[in-house]
Amino acid sequence: MTVVEEHAYDFRRAAQWSAGVRDNLRADGDSLAVPPRLEAEPMPDTGRADGGALLAADPRGRLWWLRPHTRELAVLGELGVSEQGVLAGQGSPRALVAGRTVLWVLAHGRLDRYLRSTRQRLTPSRPDPGWSIVDATGDGTDGVWLVEGDGQGHWRLRHVDCWGHSTREPIAVDAASEPAIASTSDGARLAILDRHANAVTVRETTGDRTPITFAVDPVFGGRPLLRAVDTRLHLLGNGQYQAVNLADGGVEDHQEIALPVGRGKPVGLAATGAGLVVSATAGLVRIVPRDDSGRARRSTFITPALVSPIGVRSGWNRAEIDLLLPVGTAIEVTWAATVDPALIARAAELLAGPATADRAEALEQLLPWRDDEAVTYKGAGDDQERLAVLLSDRTETTLWLRLRVVTPSGRTPPRVDRLRVRYPDTSLVDELPAVYRSRPRSAAELRRILAPYEVLLDGLDETLSGLPARVDPATTTPGWTAALLSWLGFPPLDDLAADRRQALLVAVADILDRRGTRDGLERVLSAVTGGQATVTDAATGPAGWFLGTPGGSLGHGTVALAQLPAPARPGAMVLGDTPLGTGCPDPGRMLAERAGVITVDLERDATVAPFVDRLLPYFVPAHCRVRVRYGRRHTPQIDVDFRLDASPTGGDVPSRLGRWSLPRPESRPAVLDDTPELRAGPRLQ
Repeated sequence: MTVVEEHAYDFRRAAQWSAGVRDNLRADGDSLAVPPRLEAEPMPDTGRADGGALLAADPRGRLWWLRPHTRELAVLGELGVSEQGVLAGQGSPRALVAGRTVLWVLAHGRLDRYLRSTRQRLTPSRPDPGWSIVDATGDGTDGVWLVEGDGQGHWRLRHVDCWGHSTREPIAVDAASEPAIASTSDGARLAILDRHANAVTVRETTGDRTPITFAVDPVFGGRPLLRAVDTRLHLLGNGQYQAVNLADGGVEDHQEIALPVGRGKPVGLAATGAGLVVSATAGLVRIVPRDDSGRARRSTFITPALVSPIGVRSGWNRAEIDLLLPVGTAIEVTWAATVDPALIARAAELLAGPATADRAEALEQLLPWRDDEAVTYKGAGDDQERLAVLLSDRTETTLWLRLRVVTPSGRTPPRVDRLRVRYPDTSLVDELPAVYRSRPRSAAELRRILAPYEVLLDGLDETLSGLPARVDPATTTPGWTAALLSWLGFPPLDDLAADRRQALLVAVADILDRRGTRDGLERVLSAVTGGQATVTDAATGPAGWFLGTPGGSLGHGTVALAQLPAPARPGAMVLGDTPLGTGCPDPGRMLAERAGVITVDLERDATVAPFVDRLLPYFVPAHCRVRVRYGRRHTPQIDVDFRLDASPTGGDVPSRLGRWSLPRPESRPAVLDDTPELRAGPRLQ
C-alpha cells in the first residue's frame, strides 16, 4: 500500500480570510460574521435646526456638530444633547474636527482653533502661500491632517499639531480631482478618496508601508460620504452603504439604506462609538441595526485558487467547516475546478485586482461552479459544529470553494470560524483489501459510507497531536487555562479574566516551587492582580518598641504593638487569661503574636477579593494568620502615621521623635500642649 501524506489549506486567521473574496461578510476577530441589517431613523432630541450640520467624532467617540448658519455647537453626551454655545468666526464653515482639548473649524480656506472646554477662539492656522485647504480630519489627539491644493491640479497632505504648526514634510497626493479625507479614530491610517477616479488610497501615518488603493463601487456616483473607524471605511451615497476593510479593501458589508421621509439628502457622515450618524439637509439621522425587513441576507466567501499537485496521489479529499449555524439559517457549499491555464490566469487576475463590491459576482460568473452538486446544511442549534463536504470526485488540480450563508430576517447571523480543504484524495477505503476498490461505483459508495468515520478519527488524531500545545502554558488556548490550573492543584478560577489565567499559568513553575513561602504567595497574587499585590511578613519586619523598657527609643522602622495580655476591662475579660489591676505587657507574647501575621496589600479594588480568598488557603505559609488590605489601607506605624497638630501658640511644630518635621495631619491629630502653665515640658494629650 502506498503511504500518502495528507495536507490541508487552512483558513482560520483574519489574514487568511482576506486572501479570498468576501461579500457581506466581515472580519470578527479571526472569524467571518454576517453583519446585521441596518436602518436609518431620526436622531432623538434633534430637528430641522440641525439640518446640514457639520459632524465630528472626538477621540472618545462622542458626537459633536456645528450648525453652519448660526455656528451653534452641540454635543451628544450620556444625558442627551447639550448645547455648547456659539463659535465666533467669519465665513460659512466647511468642516469640523473635534480633538481631545481643541476644536477645529475649516472656513474660507483657513483653519480656526477653539479651546474645547471654554470655546475660546485661539490663533488660527493658515495655509502656506499658494495653497488652500479643502478638507480636514483628526489625527487621534489634538492635531489635524489637511488636504491642500495649489489651484493647478496638485494636491498634498499636511499635518498640523495642536498649536497650528506643521510637524513634517507635506505628502504629495496623486488625484484627478479634489480629494476627500478620513482618518481612523486612532489616527494611524488615512483614507483619501479620489472622486473622479472612484478610488480610495489608504496610507499609514507611521511607518513606511506601501499605500493600498481599491476601487469604489460606481453605484455611489463618484461622491460618496466617507468616514473611517477602527479598521473599516464607511461609504454612504445614492441610498447605498458599504463597509470596506482598510487592510485589504475587502467589502465587508453592502446594503441599501434609505433616509427617513422628510430628512432630505445626506451631506455629512460621522462614525461614533455608538454607530454611524448622518447629517441630512433637514436634520440628523442615526444608522441602527434593525432586521425587520422580511428579507433574507445572502453572504458569500470564495477561496483563492487551491492547488493539489500531481504526484503519486492527487485530487481532493474533503472540506471541513467549523461554524456557528443558528436555527433558521443555512449554508450552501459548492466548488469549481479546472485544469484550463487561461481560466486560472483570468481568475487570479480578478483576485489580484482592485477590490470592488461586484468582485464576488464577477468571480461567480467566470468559474464553472457545480451548483447541481451543491451541499446545503440547515442550522440546528446555538453550539459550534463541524460540517464536512466530500470532494473526492474532483480530479482537477485547481479548485475554488464557495460558501454561501443565508440569514432570514429576525434570525441570529451565523459565524464561520474555520475552513479546511484537505488533499490529496485519501480514504479508509485504501486500508481495505483491493477487492473493495475493484468496482468504481461500489468503491465510491463505500467511500461515502466511511466519510463520517474519517472525520471522527481525524478529529481524534488532531486532538491527540495537539495535546502538547494545549498543555504548554505559552501556546494553550484560553478555554484550557482554567482546566490546567485545576489540574495543577489551584482552586476553580473559571471566572478569572483569561489574560490573568494565562499569566498565572506561565508563572506556575516558580509559584509551585515556592509554595508555602512569602515569595510564592506574592508571585501568585501578583499574577492574579496584574502586579498590584504586596505581601509583608511581620516576622521579618523591625522589632517592636515598648514604652517603659530600659533604653527604648523611637526611630525609623519601629512599630507600636497592642498590649498583650490586654488590661482588665468589664465586658471583655476572659477568665484565667486577663490579669487584674493595671496589667503588665508581656513583650514575648506580643512579639510572638505579631510574628505569625502575613499582610497582603492590594492596590486593586475589591473585585479581586473572590480570587484572593480562594488562593490564600492554598499558598499562605503554614501556621500563619492573614490580613488583606485593599487600597493600601494599613494599621498605623509610629514612623509613618504618627502626626502632631500645630501648636496653639502658632508656628511649625518641631519633632521630638527624630531629625525630621511632622506635617500637619488630615484628621484626628495628636495635639502638642506647650502652654506656659506646663513648665515641666510638653506632653501629649
